[in-house]
Amino acid sequence: MTIAIVGASGFVGQNLVRYILANTNYSVRAVCRSPQNIQFDKQYARRVQLVAADVFDYDSIKESLIGVDAAVYLIHMMAAKGDYYDLETKAAETFGKAAQAVNLPRVVYMGGLGSDADKLSRHLRSRHHTGNILKSYVPLVIELRASMIVGDGSIAYDIMKSLVKNLPLQTMPSWAVTKTQPIALQDALQYLAASVAISLRHSEIVEIGGPEQLSYKELVAHYAAFKGKKPILIMVPIVPLWLGAWWLNLFTPARHAKVGRQMAESLRNPMVVTNNRAAELFPQIHPEPIEKAFSE
Repeated sequence: MTIAIVGASGFVGQNLVRYILANTNYSVRAVCRSPQNIQFDKQYARRVQLVAADVFDYDSIKESLIGVDAAVYLIHMMAAKGDYYDLETKAAETFGKAAQAVNLPRVVYMGGLGSDADKLSRHLRSRHHTGNILKSYVPLVIELRASMIVGDGSIAYDIMKSLVKNLPLQTMPSWAVTKTQPIALQDALQYLAASVAISLRHSEIVEIGGPEQLSYKELVAHYAAFKGKKPILIMVPIVPLWLGAWWLNLFTPARHAKVGRQMAESLRNPMVVTNNRAAELFPQIHPEPIEKAFSE
């Protein structure tokens, strides 16, 4: 079985390449603009194809999907120049048309938690919109919806680590008490890898998360305790956008600041698992408490 991982150079993509090689007998076609940057254990080299393709280039994406049994779609554009919603729409349309042209039977897509009945942030609306586009072209789409994925390299997690490290006092807006349900990277990888072969008759939206529902404030406090720190967390009715942007620019990795500012709006929306579908479909996966995913 050959799995195309589209967006293989990103945080989840690189980790998924390594996970699938180490834990399955699948072959991997790693698809991205610069596949030479993907690192993996060379003992698996015979099972890896590195393919350079641009998700906006129909011909190159179509070529990258020929002969694969399933694809994992891990594209987001929040760090790109331009309107990321429009870019993500264009990327999904291009990929979807290419997938349809080669009769790709299945796509696994990592989207974002959040109820469509809520007034979703633009980031979450784009995540859900992408899932709908993929379903319009591919017969079977498994849309895994997650909130924060906790692991080194995750933008949201790295921002939280930086703020805990650098700010002994943090002011938080009132929506910092909205619940989220973070998931450990290893658990997210298990769901992705299992989704490429699970027997299903139709497309599914599967909400995934760790065992705890935490507010952002509680999550920060949990990580701070793990680090042996006791930051002062002060709730205020409103945190001005200029102040939040200043914090991120000053105290977080530069490559994360732009994306972080856009993701922060999503913290207003509850991002929690609302049903038991993940446990029904994947009874072998038992997500661990989030503290076990924390790192130094």
